[in-house]
Amino acid sequence: MVRLSNARRCEGDERGAVAVLVALVAVALLMAASLVIDLGLARDVRGQAQNAADASALAAANVLYDADGEPQVPVAITAAQDYAADNFDVAAAEWGGCKDPGHLPYAPTSQCISFDDPDRPSRVRVRVPHRDVKTALAGLVGVSEFHIGAQATATIDPGVVFKCSLCVLGEGLHTLGNGDATVTASSVHFNGSVSTGPNGIVEAIGDGNEITVEDTATGNYDPPAEPVSTKMGDPLGHLVLPTPAGVARTDPCTQGPGVYGARSFGSNETCVLSPGLYVLTGTWDMGNNTVFRGNGVTLYAVCGTPTAPRFCATAGEAGGKFDASNGNELTLTAGALGFSDLAIVYDRHNTSSIHVQGNGETNINGSIYALSSMLYANGNSGNGVTSGSIVVNDLYMNGQNSHLKVTNGLDREWRRPPAGLHLSD
Repeated sequence: MVRLSNARRCEGDERGAVAVLVALVAVALLMAASLVIDLGLARDVRGQAQNAADASALAAANVLYDADGEPQVPVAITAAQDYAADNFDVAAAEWGGCKDPGHLPYAPTSQCISFDDPDRPSRVRVRVPHRDVKTALAGLVGVSEFHIGAQATATIDPGVVFKCSLCVLGEGLHTLGNGDATVTASSVHFNGSVSTGPNGIVEAIGDGNEITVEDTATGNYDPPAEPVSTKMGDPLGHLVLPTPAGVARTDPCTQGPGVYGARSFGSNETCVLSPGLYVLTGTWDMGNNTVFRGNGVTLYAVCGTPTAPRFCATAGEAGGKFDASNGNELTLTAGALGFSDLAIVYDRHNTSSIHVQGNGETNINGSIYALSSMLYANGNSGNGVTSGSIVVNDLYMNGQNSHLKVTNGLDREWRRPPAGLHLSD
């Protein structure tokens, strides 16, 4: 009997212990379930926050530059805020007090929308203002809310914009010598490297105008030449040069527009061109004291012959050439139909040189465009281009009295637009 009584008491004790254990396990499971539910909710909110940060950063970087390649930081900030409002219900007032310990150096309105540079930004970081997510059940373990935040950084290659009315686009070293090149109301650019002699100088006069060089610059520059990391392309690459054509002629001074071979203008000769297009397949050169004038004309130097003018070979070919070395006066005003402001234009693959220097003055109202040619502006001469620009492969202007002046130059523009938008760390 005693043994039976003891067995019953042990059985009751075990049942009580099991009940306590079940209760403890139930509480633990309830707490675990509450954490799973609340953590799932927090994860969903965290995903929304990250999506909002990603979208806001990409939207900001996408409008960071306008069609002219100028940075638009206020526009980018507005885009970031708009996307955050649409994707995460961020009110405008929340940005003012938003803190981001990892913000980029330039944060003009809020730490939470920041940029790597105020003048030429390439990165945008957005941290969306945090959300306090109240827990439903996790309070059972002392967790009353989660602080949810997210950040993203978008990167973009800002591209490059060049503007110049004296554009020297060949690679290698450009040796200008002791001449003076002065550009007023515009800028200057050199691909490759450039050097002046001890008495030479390159100037870009006017507020905001600059001198840029792809590689290095030695000598005298005002303002100082600024190195850039990108080669400038052909600013007139969009221009379709017409196929050389016309009536073969022999005397441009009397016969007017047409296609011409070699022509030497005699000493003391005065030649006045009639308006129109003159296609050069040979060399035009000046004698001593030649006076050469033309109003509303374009000289177009190509390859071939007067009866069969053609484009030059793409590998480069010496074609027609204009040489005013010994002349006394050169005065040209652009105006041939279809050539815009071009007064002297060479086929893009014509490697023959251009010589505008002489014993007197050169005055060209319009532009000189010779992508594969060297422009000689040296000697005892004053060479002026007005309301136009110079785009050449190389430039040589040695001489104490050699001056090249571009006044009220027409800015030629070449740009590589922004590209490579992506999220980054």
